[in-house]
Amino acid sequence: MSAGHVHGGPDCRELLGGLSEYLDGELDLAACEKVREHMGDCPRCQEFLESLRRTVAHVRAVSPAAIPPELKRAIIDSWERLRQRAGE
Repeated sequence: MSAGHVHGGPDCRELLGGLSEYLDGELDLAACEKVREHMGDCPRCQEFLESLRRTVAHVRAVSPAAIPPELKRAIIDSWERLRQRAGE
């Protein structure tokens, strides 16, 4: 680890906020390089990223047909309510 890096500090928190976008390939090259650089310096963030990668892979493996329509509708409705509250 580089001098002054403390896991859980501002660098880690900033990075963790964009990991989903990183995994989805939605970050620009400069941001991707920043993630890779941080990962090389922070084993705990590396562990978190690998855990997130596995979770995403498991979620993607679930067939949408496996979710009952009424549950899917309830989830979407709940999500919309949360988004509306957040926008208030």
